[in-house]
Amino acid sequence: MEDYNKRRYEIGGWVGAANPLPGTETVKYLDTTLGGGFYARMPWPYIFYTEVGGSYAVFLSRSERGLTTIPIYAALAYKIPVELPIQFFVKAGGGQAYVVARPSDTARWDPLAYAGLEASFIAGRRIRIGVRLDYNKIMETNLGTPSSYQFPLSSPYDDPRLLNPANYRLRNVDFFYFGLTVGVLL
Repeated sequence: MEDYNKRRYEIGGWVGAANPLPGTETVKYLDTTLGGGFYARMPWPYIFYTEVGGSYAVFLSRSERGLTTIPIYAALAYKIPVELPIQFFVKAGGGQAYVVARPSDTARWDPLAYAGLEASFIAGRRIRIGVRLDYNKIMETNLGTPSSYQFPLSSPYDDPRLLNPANYRLRNVDFFYFGLTVGVLL
């Protein structure tokens, strides 16, 4: 029989709720939605795991605003050494997020800070099932607003503010994801 806690490579995916972080200004503009993602984890360096992954979510609102996020990250994960059938991972890292903002239709890569927590168990010999909580901070305040666009802006509300994208303020946004995860141990 294989060692239950043997360090192995793993690939997997998750699906769940994608939310603007409560208490931030983002909650005023964007609604909770369904998100999903993938990850790959390898046992390196030393006692840590290196995890790379990404996700996808389209945040809508009750107005014309919307945001599509595709964060890609790399993180170090630490498995908390507790003798239980449930395993806990704490993760921290960074990366880039491809962000498309509506209605201005600006699309660009922004820096990303990432943190996560996972509680999971190994079902059978090769399947990991669990829940995960991820936090993404997308930092766009260091970027300038493009001065020209390929397509003219329009809105069904005929809001004159939409004609000049320079009127929009850049903000750092915070999101958290809570989802069910399934992985395959290789």
